[in-house]
Amino acid sequence: MKYFIQSLILTLALTMVSAFTIAQEVDTFHTDSIGQLFVNPKTPIHLYLSTSPDGKDAVRLKSQQPEGEPLYWDGHGPQYLTHLNLYLGRKIRFDLFADGLPPKTSPNFDVKQGYQKGNTIYVSGTTIIEFTSTDAHSGIDKLMYSVNGNEFAQYAQPIVLDNEGQYTLKFYATDNVGNKEDEGERTIMVDTTPPVTDLKFIGPEHNSVVASATKFELTATDLNGVKETYYSIDDDTQKQYKTPIALAKLSEGEHSIIWYSIDMVGNTEENQQLDFFVDKTPPMVFEELVGNTYMVAGKEYSSGRTQLRIVAVDNKAGVKEIHYSINNQPFKLYEKPVYLSEISGAAIVKSFAIDNVGNKGVSDTEGQQFSMPKVDITGPNIKYTLKGPRLTLRDSLWLSPKTKIGITATDDGSGLNRIEYKINENAPGEYTDEFYIDQSGAYTIVATAWDNVENLNISNLELRIDANAPELLCNFSVKPHRFIDEGEERVPVYSNGVLVYLGATDDIVGVDRIMVSINGSREKAYTQPLSGFKVNQTHTIKLRAIDRLGNEKETTIQFRVE
Repeated sequence: MKYFIQSLILTLALTMVSAFTIAQEVDTFHTDSIGQLFVNPKTPIHLYLSTSPDGKDAVRLKSQQPEGEPLYWDGHGPQYLTHLNLYLGRKIRFDLFADGLPPKTSPNFDVKQGYQKGNTIYVSGTTIIEFTSTDAHSGIDKLMYSVNGNEFAQYAQPIVLDNEGQYTLKFYATDNVGNKEDEGERTIMVDTTPPVTDLKFIGPEHNSVVASATKFELTATDLNGVKETYYSIDDDTQKQYKTPIALAKLSEGEHSIIWYSIDMVGNTEENQQLDFFVDKTPPMVFEELVGNTYMVAGKEYSSGRTQLRIVAVDNKAGVKEIHYSINNQPFKLYEKPVYLSEISGAAIVKSFAIDNVGNKGVSDTEGQQFSMPKVDITGPNIKYTLKGPRLTLRDSLWLSPKTKIGITATDDGSGLNRIEYKINENAPGEYTDEFYIDQSGAYTIVATAWDNVENLNISNLELRIDANAPELLCNFSVKPHRFIDEGEERVPVYSNGVLVYLGATDDIVGVDRIMVSINGSREKAYTQPLSGFKVNQTHTIKLRAIDRLGNEKETTIQFRVE
């Protein structure tokens, strides 16, 4: 009986956990693989006795002391239930562990693809997040997570984030006795965009042509930070960029620089390249007097527009500025040819040029000396000559198509160089000889003459051309009484004593005269009606009307008198 009582108490103590566990929604007891019992110290405990291992006939024990209903374990750590066998005088101890500490969870990622700063994780490309959760005693029951405010889900496999952007990850774990850790939170920045690195010129530069003093500054930008920038020049060893790159040791000529950057999560920028030219050669400068000088009888003439022209040439970068000084005056910026009409006698010119990358080229340091020519500022005198019929009517000059038009010009200074003319809106041409205008109409002739120092003068001549002949009129004093055929002509027949009246009209300048020839006789001026025609004979009269500019019209009439 004593043995039975002892055995009964042990059995009840060991089955207590099972009976209690059945009654709970949340498992607050846990037995590990080696049989160690874990309990949450905040969980109320009630004791049951049973004679069977499965606790089917368990009976609840009531404490005689109020603080034993229910029992709580004091704090975190090992705890004991002790059975005092008064009969045998010994204690039997039942071990358990009061687990009051929650798990600890942390998200993990591939360190080759990112880094963590505070609660923010920066990663590159498709990112796999795995959780590590530890509990030193009862062990992990489950791990829960939420992405961007979605409902919590139980973690079962790594989380894949493959779209660029910002994610908010929340998580927590519970252990096997119901301890729940505080929610953890991480901000995850998925960055798939590589850095952008700009090259800036420090010092002179023009269209990728640089001076030897120029430096290259590389500035990389990235949403989440730049880790490193690398560069190489002319396929040389790749170097990490730290300070602006000096070009002084490069030879003059073509070169190339390649650069790229890597951001903090490993995104690598594609190679950027710049082909550039190092220009160490200064411009060459030349001075000259240009235009409008001519020698006549040992004398040099100028139009007064004689100019100092300074020309600079550069091998690559191009000329930026030219400066000049005349007769040791302060240097001025050369912008266009300089008129020297106010300078007489000798002049000394000095100049220098600067190219677009700051190289400076100087002309003859002693200066160029020259003498100024005599000034001729008057253009040639122009005159028109007219050979042939001409007439002035109502302030208008009228010419015949047979009238020759000539242009002459003289110059008392440097002498005549050339004459050009144009008629109305036609293209101008060089004048070489007299010319005609054979079509009726109004015309404006513009003549331009240049002397040997390019002074010019312009003269206009307005005229009208009448190329139309008068209209002839012929009337008989009686009507024909019949017609006869002579050859292919149909000839009218008039009675004896018929008179022929002649007339002419001209629309513009008027008729000057009418000339008549009867039956082949000598031509004479028409002054009165024609008469005295022989009978029984066919007569032929040739008529010619002439206007005041010599335009004429001829006609022939035939008739018979019976």
